Amino acid sequence: MQDKDYNTLGDALKAAAELDKLRLHTPGHKGGLCGVDLTELTDESFPSRHVASAERRAAEIYGAKHGRFLCGGSSQGVKAAVMFSGGGIIADVNSHRSVFDGARLAGAKCRTVGEKGSVYPIAPRDIMTALDGASGEDICAVVLTTPTYYGYCADVDGIAELCKKRGLLFICDGAHGAHFGFSDKLPKSVAPYCDICNLSAHKTLSALTQSAMLFDNLDGEKSGALNDAVDIMGTTSPSYLLYASIDYAVRRAASEETAAAYAALYAATEDIKREFPFLRNDDFSRLVLDCAALGVSPNALNDRLCRLGVFPELVDERRVVFILTAEDAPTAVTELAAALRRTISELQ
Repeated sequence: MQDKDYNTLGDALKAAAELDKLRLHTPGHKGGLCGVDLTELTDESFPSRHVASAERRAAEIYGAKHGRFLCGGSSQGVKAAVMFSGGGIIADVNSHRSVFDGARLAGAKCRTVGEKGSVYPIAPRDIMTALDGASGEDICAVVLTTPTYYGYCADVDGIAELCKKRGLLFICDGAHGAHFGFSDKLPKSVAPYCDICNLSAHKTLSALTQSAMLFDNLDGEKSGALNDAVDIMGTTSPSYLLYASIDYAVRRAASEETAAAYAALYAATEDIKREFPFLRNDDFSRLVLDCAALGVSPNALNDRLCRLGVFPELVDERRVVFILTAEDAPTAVTELAAALRRTISELQ
């Protein structure tokens, strides 16, 4: 296969599959499950530079210096970033378990801040308090979760400034914010404002499950060391199907079509928020229903919704969370509203 430029990583994958007529290599299904599920070709024609090219495009779109695709989810990126930091970290007490797993793997101390169960992210003052209490400890990095699972964003600019003054690595777990920056109705992406950030392409973009991205704004040597940590936390047999889906999802997210889709969704969510007590968070596409304000049980509401074929993202002791993406038509919001009217009336 001639090492040429392709419009997308998917195009390069299809070209390689067409050339690969007698597959005397892995994977064992030999194309029977999926014709474009390939390994590296021994003439180095695929993936060659095609993956790296797609990663550079993604970094440019998000406004970061470097980018890499992950097929181990954002968990791979978070653990790699924590390991790369090389010392103790300050993290939100409500951080994803990958933050704490990364600290355990690195043998690093993790000092937590914030209120357990809070829907809000930590603030610069929380980090300052933690730093004051960590006198003498080897604190090297701050790991910030933004947005939270409930759609609230942190003061990224303020925390970035604080980290710079204190000489701390600023790591953002932005797993639920991969769609940020692609509509004027959404918050800005964190990628240009921190040292390292991970984004889950499969959570809010049109990518396959386990697809994620890790971006950094480090110099070349440090970025290379981060790559080493990513490799340690990943697999030597990455799925190029997942990688191709990331490339597709990022390109789709950056399109005018996606911006128009979010504009239409925004209008629909404003209507449903006037009818039901959804939290007024920073991410309009993250619908968080306050069941306590309705006087109904979140679990009971979830059970009835699921019987109607409406499956939320998350249920906690007070709230039910629904995720909308650019793949949802405004009619999805209308259908959700109808389901809520029916189920709530049965419970109240």
